[in-house]
Amino acid sequence: MEKNNGKIKQERIMTALVGSYPKPKTIFPDSGRSLLDVTGMTFYYLKKEIGAEEFETRLDQAALMAIEDQNSAGIEWITDGEERRGHYVLYVLRKLRGIDFTILQNKTIRDGKYVRKVPVVTGKIDFISPILVDDFLFTQKHARGIAKIGLPGPMTVTDGVADAYYKDDREAMAMDYARAIHPEVKSLIDAGCQAIQFDDPVLLRYPDQAKKWGLKALHACFEGFENQATFFVHVCRGYPDPKLEKQGIEYKANENYYHEMLSWFSESNLDIISIEGAQEDLDLSILPALGKKTIMLGVLDIGSESVESVELLVKRGQEALQFIPLEQLILAPDCGMIELSRTSAHQKLMNLSKATAILNERV
Repeated sequence: MEKNNGKIKQERIMTALVGSYPKPKTIFPDSGRSLLDVTGMTFYYLKKEIGAEEFETRLDQAALMAIEDQNSAGIEWITDGEERRGHYVLYVLRKLRGIDFTILQNKTIRDGKYVRKVPVVTGKIDFISPILVDDFLFTQKHARGIAKIGLPGPMTVTDGVADAYYKDDREAMAMDYARAIHPEVKSLIDAGCQAIQFDDPVLLRYPDQAKKWGLKALHACFEGFENQATFFVHVCRGYPDPKLEKQGIEYKANENYYHEMLSWFSESNLDIISIEGAQEDLDLSILPALGKKTIMLGVLDIGSESVESVELLVKRGQEALQFIPLEQLILAPDCGMIELSRTSAHQKLMNLSKATAILNERV
């Protein structure tokens, strides 16, 4: 692994955490699924109960736990487990101008699959001050691998807020968000961050809009910094939802859109594309559509406590290597691991690293 300008040059199969890791009971006593269902609002009740200083201490402890679990497993692209975040999108939006969290409105999101209480955009979305630099520096200090930080992508932002300002012009909102997050990207790079990931699963929900303006807005987030860091985009099909599964409701984005999406990304300024591949056993013959870009392939089912065997993960890696060279492959969970127990999540990561080591030895 070498650094080429600001980018990391990959020479073998690597491993990564997508974003979130299980939250300990000391900062959230309920399930990770419940946080997703209420868009993270209840996460901050504990802060009011125990006070800001104690709350921040517990968040540090939780982040350190997540980092140490990744270190011990041998994961190479490391996050802080998003332990400080009540929600992976709204944590960042709380610190931008123009979004009001004191008033919440019901909104149908994710292609009509959910109704959530969401904050309201009441003015032009704009940057105020650095948001994630301290989170990055904490991760960098404790991670043995490369510290990676996640930011919400523009299409996912527009899907997750109510609009009282842009008159339903999602493209205009997305572009203002991109312009607002651009200085945040600069702040992270100036702090030494080499790996920035945009979480934008809604790209897969609305492929026509994604092609028309979604990718343009995503590029605008880091325009001018393309050679100063490694840029990821994560596009899963949606967090597992056992409640909807029991009702027989199809809630995930259409996996058939992946092939077209990968072809768009093959010509983009992004370096690494993270997709979901485990839960419904994605057909990996689509991987060549990505051209020379690197794929971060989900091989761990984050909706099941069952731990994938090393043998199974090796087999899945071998399937991917039929279509792309090893220097274009990163193995990872499907998405964030927030819905899992810590025991299961850690063992999954341990087996992921063991399988990756075997694959690298065989090639």
